This record gives sequence, C-alpha cells and structure tokens, in this order.
Amino acid sequence: MVRNDLFAKHMEVDCRFWKTDKFYVLQTDYHIELLDKGFKRYDEINLKDKVYKEVTFDAIESAADVSTFCTYKGLKFFVENTSNRKYTLRPLEEAMSYFKDFPKHGYDPMYEIQENEIEEIWEERKPIEEFIFDAEPIVFLKKNKV
Repeated sequence: MVRNDLFAKHMEVDCRFWKTDKFYVLQTDYHIELLDKGFKRYDEINLKDKVYKEVTFDAIESAADVSTFCTYKGLKFFVENTSNRKYTLRPLEEAMSYFKDFPKHGYDPMYEIQENEIEEIWEERKPIEEFIFDAEPIVFLKKNKV
C-alpha cells in the first residue's frame, strides 16, 4: 500500500487524518472491531470499505507526514500510487536529469512500471509540528528486491 499523506495513531490504530474547524478526522480501512473503538462507517457506497472518527488533538497519540519513495534503475522516485502490481512513479531531480525528462507546460514526467522492476520501496516519515513523533523516520517495505 502506498501512503502519501498525514497519518496519526489513535488507540494504537494507524489512520490517515486531517483537521476540520473543530476536530481531527481519522480515516482507515474498515474492520468490525473498530466500531467498538468509536469509528463509524461511511454512508457513501464508494467509501464502504472505510471508517472514520472525529477526535480532539489530545486523542492523537502520535502523527507523521508520510511519503513513499522507491529506487528504479538506481534512481530515487516518488511513488504516486499502485494498482494491479503496477506503480506510477514521479522522478525526482536526479532521475529527471538522467532521463532528460523534465516538466514542460502541461506535462509532468511520470512512469508506470511493474512491481518487479522496483529495487527498493520505503516510507519517509517526518514530524508534524505540535504532535508527538513516535515513528521510525524511514521504513523499508522492499529492500534488495525482496
């Protein structure tokens, strides 16, 4: 799973989160036991596999800004998303220079590659001001093609 967003831990559950005027909204995949922790199911059909909960600042145990990266052909890329074992990658500066593929008016370089072409995949986690940061800064999801 590719994670590129703000994530918080609440009651030992990792959730995507954002701030509203009064609360923080936590969202994660549906599991029946989360209903006992105060999470609610969405009414919308396209969100039926997700649950959410509104909480105050004090209910968030820790938080981080998470981005997913990989190496492809020895170069670092931002992982935009994944579907059916294909990854959509955005090259970083070094990769753009190597491939001579730079953003132009109306064009952003992106590559779609197979999972087996990726050498390493990792998450970089950065602290969010005001929240406790209780996470490893870098977590490898795939290292040395394993």
